[in-house]
Amino acid sequence: MDPASPSPPPEPPSEVARAVALEPADPLSVLNQAFRDAYAARRDAVLSRMGPVIAQIDDVLILRKGGQRFEAPARTRRYHAYKVVTHVPLALYVLLAQQPEALDEDTRVRLRTLRGLITASRDGFEARGLPAEALGRQHRVLDASLALVDDVLRAGRVAREDLATFIHAQVPDLLKNAEDAARDQIETMHASVEAWKRQMTPDERGQLRAVVAASHMSRPGNVATQYFTLTLGEHWEGRFHEESQHPGKRVLSSEATFDEAAAFSLLATHVLDARTSSGIFGEETRMARDLLADAAERILAEMFKKAPEPEPS
Repeated sequence: MDPASPSPPPEPPSEVARAVALEPADPLSVLNQAFRDAYAARRDAVLSRMGPVIAQIDDVLILRKGGQRFEAPARTRRYHAYKVVTHVPLALYVLLAQQPEALDEDTRVRLRTLRGLITASRDGFEARGLPAEALGRQHRVLDASLALVDDVLRAGRVAREDLATFIHAQVPDLLKNAEDAARDQIETMHASVEAWKRQMTPDERGQLRAVVAASHMSRPGNVATQYFTLTLGEHWEGRFHEESQHPGKRVLSSEATFDEAAAFSLLATHVLDARTSSGIFGEETRMARDLLADAAERILAEMFKKAPEPEPS
């Protein structure tokens, strides 16, 4: 689907959903909406009074400070060049790994399309300003990919051993592309953030928070989260981990939220919930988990005669 195309209208609620949900005119529905409105108003007030906050959303860093909004790059176009080339052999492997040995027509069409796109992309790489070593690497990956496509189309079949040889031969270049993409993002972000920090007072730098838009799959070891964790002096958990979401943290991941307002709203929600939870329950993290979570654990332990087994740290 074209990402620019409008989203389809939401499906109407099913008969079961209508039977379970409160009617909009039900006094309880009205009361619940009043709670939501009050909470949203307080969250907006918290955000307006917070110190400087930075959101990383795709290629852009957004700073809100003192009622003003600023933008700076989080990456350059080199990041995308490395990432797209890395996707090419991965796409070919995914397309062909589960393919019966004899190509079906759909796969033939996809391979021909990919061949044209790879060729068109390869011819323009000299103008992208990559270092000589990196430029040679992109050509090497794309040329190997083209050779595989041509061999498969010519033979009309996929040889499993040839596919395995192809993808394993690409791994060193793919990992080097990943390293160069990570370096581009980290160095670009660092230049942007340091320029902003130089314009802040020591007190503002001490209050600075960050929120990172990340998909669920990319949260462990997310580049931006690791960077902000270090530059803001938090506990760095490294490449295998999702950085802690403890209320005291100055860095948050906004999972599957790539909207500026939603990202900043999440940060304010995090702060407001910690304050509210501490005041009501005497536990700062209580509202960071489902309000039903503790009761659910007790009920399930009794129902299934089983105790929870947390992962070893």
